[in-house]
Parts: sequence; C-alpha cells; structure tokens
Amino acid sequence: MREMTGTGAAEEQERQALAQALAAELLRRAAEDNSATAEAQRLPATHLRRALARCRAENAEALRSVVTAHGWPTAALVGADASTAALMILLHSDDLAFQLTCRDLIAEAVEAGLCSPIHGAYAADHCAVALGRPQSYGTRYTPLGRPYPLLDPEGVDDRRLAVGLRTMAAEQRALTEIRLRQSNRASA
Repeated sequence: MREMTGTGAAEEQERQALAQALAAELLRRAAEDNSATAEAQRLPATHLRRALARCRAENAEALRSVVTAHGWPTAALVGADASTAALMILLHSDDLAFQLTCRDLIAEAVEAGLCSPIHGAYAADHCAVALGRPQSYGTRYTPLGRPYPLLDPEGVDDRRLAVGLRTMAAEQRALTEIRLRQSNRASA
C-alpha cells in the first residue's frame, strides 16, 4: 500500500472536514424544517405557515448551493443521515426544475452505488406526481391517505422491494397506525 504524502493527507483531512460541515448543515436544516412543520401543524397560524415557507425556501437555496459546488450530497460524501436530510429538503422545495435536476443526479448516484435506491424512488415519484404523471414506487399519498396514481400497479410491489421499500399493503398499514396514534394524541 502506498503511503499518503503530507499534501495528500492534508487534502484528505480537508475533504473530511468539508464533508462533516456539509453533513452538519444539512442535518441542522432538516431539523429546523421538522420543528417548523410540527409547530405549523400544532398551531395553524398564518405567521407559522409563513415561517415554515421561509425555512423551506432558505433550505432549498442552501441545498442548491451545495449541489452546485459539490453535486448531490450522497451518503458516500456526507453520510446516510445527512443525505436523507438533503432529500427531505429537496422534496420540500417548491422549485420543480431544481427537483428534476436533483432527481437525475440522485439516479446517477444510485447507479454508482453512492446513494440509497430508496432516495431515487422518492425523488422519481415526487417529480412524477408534480408533473401529473403516475408514480413508479407508490411513495406519494394524497391528503386522504391514498396513493397517487401508479404506473403499472401490478408491478409496484416488485419495484418497491427491489429498492428496499416495504410492500404497498405494509406501507398503508404503517400509515394507518401513524394516523391512529396522531388522532389519539390529538384527542387526549
């Protein structure tokens, strides 16, 4: 094995420091979105909805800067949790053109083994629904709890299982359980 030169070691340390800083920023921003979302749902006041929209717009702009400078923040670059945070920020963005660009970057990263295939499924479905097209993996649901239209519904479970998602039936059971818990908390 070749020893790393002083310059090579310094560059690696810089790369690791940058990756850690990007990861921390993405995780912080996703946590802020979660907090703002919970607050806006708990107390649906206009100023809280505006604060949530502002948070999401700022997060999308920060993600756009990361993507422009470094490409999609893959699990290989920033870690699995921060890459998932980036996906959440992307899906909460209101810029479809940016979402489409990132969907393609995520697909490339999945193909290269640098990003979770689940992220590719969510990005693909999100963009499909936004474009008024059927989704492939059934990750998007209407406010009434039904999946948006599916491309090839008979094959959806095979596609879901291939990327690491549970079957549609299992997903719907889990969502029903979540809604029941939320309903019970709200009535308590």
